[in-house]
Amino acid sequence: MIRGAPGDLEPAEHRTHQLLASVPPRALPLGFRDAVMRKVTGTGFLAWEWLIAAVLAIPSIIFLAYQVVTHGDEFAAALNNVVAAASAESADAFFFVDGSTVLALALVGIASTVAAHAAIVAPARRAGAR
Repeated sequence: MIRGAPGDLEPAEHRTHQLLASVPPRALPLGFRDAVMRKVTGTGFLAWEWLIAAVLAIPSIIFLAYQVVTHGDEFAAALNNVVAAASAESADAFFFVDGSTVLALALVGIASTVAAHAAIVAPARRAGAR
């Protein structure tokens, strides 16, 4: 084993680790961090981020609410099966998840990420505008 190498490396990864560890660290140029932060907190308006988040989230949330209203008993039965299988020693739980439901949940997650970015960057932009 290579001295200083993490213990969780596969044998095939040792040469790559040795190569990357042999490169000496270099400091970033002066002003690099400030230039990146200026680009991130530019003076642009954030309405497009909130608009994209709304376009992705609102139809997905409406679809998920429709699914719960029309197929709520199936969701409850599936959840009951999963809880029963988790508490029992056998793994005999069966449930079905529609692909469109998974897609709607993924779109809500993506919209949440876009909205979180807009919410995090907005105070920095207001502070920079003063």
